[in-house]
Amino acid sequence: MLVDSIWKASIGQSTSLRRKSKIPSQYSQSSKPEIPQTMNQYGRQRFQYDMTAFVVPMILVGLVFWALGVTPFGSHNLLISDMGTQYVAWLTQFRHAITTGQFSFYSFSLSLGDNAFPLVAYYMLSPFNLLLFFFPANQVPLAITFIILLKVGTIGFSMSYYLRRVYHNTNWQNLIFSTIFSLSGFVATYFYDIMWLDALILLPLVILGLRRLVNNKGTVLYFFALWATIVTNYYLGYMTCLFALTYFVYFTIDQQTEKQSLKQWWHHNTQAIKRFLITSVLSGLSTLFVLIPTLLGMLKTSKQSLSWQAFLPTPQFGLDAFAQLGLNATDYPQRLEHDPSIFVGSFALLLVLLFFLNKTIAGHHKRTTGTLLAFLGLSMFLTLFNTIWHMMQQPNGFPFRDAYFFTFIVVISAYEAWQTDAFKQTRLVMHAALIAIVLIAIGYLTAMIVQPIVRRWDDLANFYVSPRYWLIATGFIICIAGLLILYNNQHWHRLALSGIVLVTVFELSANFYFGLKPAQFGNQTIYQKNFTIEKNYFNKIRRASHAFYRVDNSNSLINAAFGETYNNYNDPLLFNSHGIDLYSSTLNESTRVMLNRLGFYSKNERRISSEGSTHLTNALFAVKYQLQMTPHDYDLIVHDHALPLGFAVNDNLLNVKLKGGVALENQNNVWQAITGRNVRYFKSVNVRRTGYEYKNKQYRYQLIIRPTATGTLYAYFPNVSVANANIHVNGTKKTTRLDVSTQAVLSLGHFKKGERVHINLTSKTPLTHLSQSLQTLDQQSFNQSLIDLHKSTFKLDQDWRPDHLQGTITATKKKPLLFLSIPKDNGWHAYVDGKQVLIDKVVGNLSAIKLTPGVHRIRLTYRAPGFRLGLIISLLSFASYLLFLWLRFRKRSASVKTIK
Repeated sequence: MLVDSIWKASIGQSTSLRRKSKIPSQYSQSSKPEIPQTMNQYGRQRFQYDMTAFVVPMILVGLVFWALGVTPFGSHNLLISDMGTQYVAWLTQFRHAITTGQFSFYSFSLSLGDNAFPLVAYYMLSPFNLLLFFFPANQVPLAITFIILLKVGTIGFSMSYYLRRVYHNTNWQNLIFSTIFSLSGFVATYFYDIMWLDALILLPLVILGLRRLVNNKGTVLYFFALWATIVTNYYLGYMTCLFALTYFVYFTIDQQTEKQSLKQWWHHNTQAIKRFLITSVLSGLSTLFVLIPTLLGMLKTSKQSLSWQAFLPTPQFGLDAFAQLGLNATDYPQRLEHDPSIFVGSFALLLVLLFFLNKTIAGHHKRTTGTLLAFLGLSMFLTLFNTIWHMMQQPNGFPFRDAYFFTFIVVISAYEAWQTDAFKQTRLVMHAALIAIVLIAIGYLTAMIVQPIVRRWDDLANFYVSPRYWLIATGFIICIAGLLILYNNQHWHRLALSGIVLVTVFELSANFYFGLKPAQFGNQTIYQKNFTIEKNYFNKIRRASHAFYRVDNSNSLINAAFGETYNNYNDPLLFNSHGIDLYSSTLNESTRVMLNRLGFYSKNERRISSEGSTHLTNALFAVKYQLQMTPHDYDLIVHDHALPLGFAVNDNLLNVKLKGGVALENQNNVWQAITGRNVRYFKSVNVRRTGYEYKNKQYRYQLIIRPTATGTLYAYFPNVSVANANIHVNGTKKTTRLDVSTQAVLSLGHFKKGERVHINLTSKTPLTHLSQSLQTLDQQSFNQSLIDLHKSTFKLDQDWRPDHLQGTITATKKKPLLFLSIPKDNGWHAYVDGKQVLIDKVVGNLSAIKLTPGVHRIRLTYRAPGFRLGLIISLLSFASYLLFLWLRFRKRSASVKTIK
């Protein structure tokens, strides 16, 4: 198919299209391709055209995957970046929920539990995810490879469809440009953020529908394309709405045949403006069944806060951004920090320059298009505008996520330059080539000279590619320029066109290949084997108990399948279990802060780990099991001290407030309130400092301590990085599963009362109040409290679901409060003996229900906040749009009758 396409492109005649008026999409009838003699011939030609546009990008990316040994062409898989640490786990959980019929908008696999709607809305609503159901769970990475191939192919198809409908031809040369868009720098850089690719698929359809709307040819395509963009990924859907508004203004101005004032423009486009506003608003409102519950869920994350620095008109990049015009200016190690990914290949780059240099294209059209490109460039350049485009938040890694809009306009402009033979003058081709070479040279020289001054030295390795790519990019430009000049020679016409196709295809594929090559791929063979083993271990635990419990997965077999460091944050999602860990931009901020103040490790606002747990927190959060595995066996440690999901407690718990920097004291206060006893469960130790020195900007301590109670000794230094503390206890170094770069509670071992313990540690800050930082959980007092608490627990029915919990509990005068280790969420509705009651917030962000003494039947149901309201508004908006269509139809029918 690819060879056939190239051959047909090489023998096809150049469509030398002359502009009619100043509208870029209107050409003389004689310039259009000859229509086939029969509709069957035309249908076959169109089918071949569409299929080739779909298949060619798939083949090219498939060849890149084959060259890199990516499954199914080898043992490597795409367990890289967020794909490995997040998306695979979420898609595996999504697949499990759908295939087992256990789908719920609440999940106990999201740390202690959380509203799953924002996660589903952001990552799961692409129709391409249906492919997951044709693969077993251990082959989800393989399914993702096929999803990527299909999405890249569909980008090519939708772009070719746009070119066919706007420019009224099925010229095989169009497929060069659709392939450029589908393998552009944005796709090559972000393809493993697969939820964003749907927006690129739908963008040509949105713009095609918008053009039809302006030209009064219908609003249906625009309505549904915009609707689908928002639903499949609301984040890029928001950006598409901004771009649609921008393009509407651009297109209506571009269609003007003479200079008009703002008032004249408004008067001339009044009806189009009304159609645009009504259709856009109704399309957006029709997505509120997704947007409202998602917004309410996201308001619980750290993204609710705004940073004033993000709204300053400061520059985001410098002249080094011109390096992005060349091959491999952004590769995998630079994915978190780089300039806008606007690579389109040398062919499109030269043509877009010729678009502005050549006089065959009307000056008005060049000015409006140039203004649009400048505006899109400025939107990325200034922090203020960039923040607005990114939903009022600066991206945390993967910057300039709106760069594909710039790419889209560049590709369209390049296509128009090609269609109008803007390359006919050799002098202009040489000028364009010189400009391109100079711009790329400025980009590389600026990067090499200026960046070492403004960036930290240790960042340079991840920011630069080798200067050899500068020479390669220059070589591609010279090659394409020569082929364009040769193309004007009638004798070399076909050969030059074939050369342009082959060089462009090679350059796009090379950019994709070299950008991905530095990635540390995962191993699909090991993943399939170890996932199956680990999944079976979890299933054995699940079959042994129908009660609710959480698992601390202290080591995971699938880590061996990762080429990069994998920290197991999302293992509960991956294996459909319950835990404390989570790594997600949808992490509930109140839950994270609460856990962090209880001593759990949180690297940033997107991560919370079970690192930092104690016997007390295990009991509090129903962490019943600790799983340790080998490929041949597993060791299941049962925490007898773990309490169930809910239990009766003293109502003093309502008054407990957690403070920062005193994790062990917080735990002690929580347990005192739960038991209603004024007993210290965490007891200080006797500390004697035997050695101290300050060397190499670090404080080194040698301590001898004696516990004042028998039990587990815990250390908590709020201002000390555990990873750098180099803590030794009786000569043995204490390590953690994660590289704890900040604070977390650390277990130092079990010791008897009065036992002599030697501790050596280092710190960048001086340590004070050591007797408070080192405390022992009094095992005797703690065990006695557990015996008492186990007498009145929430007996959960065996048929419980994540969104429906019911059971019984006996409350007493001393313990009139049902404590639930479920984060407080407005979506939960509690019923006691059939009557709805309020849920109180305790311990920072957990739930409690007030009870009267006696036996009670408790029922908890979860409804995603805002879903019903959003669904009602969406249905009303869709009905309003149908009414709008009907009224337009009636009006048109009446106009036709009047004319007759």
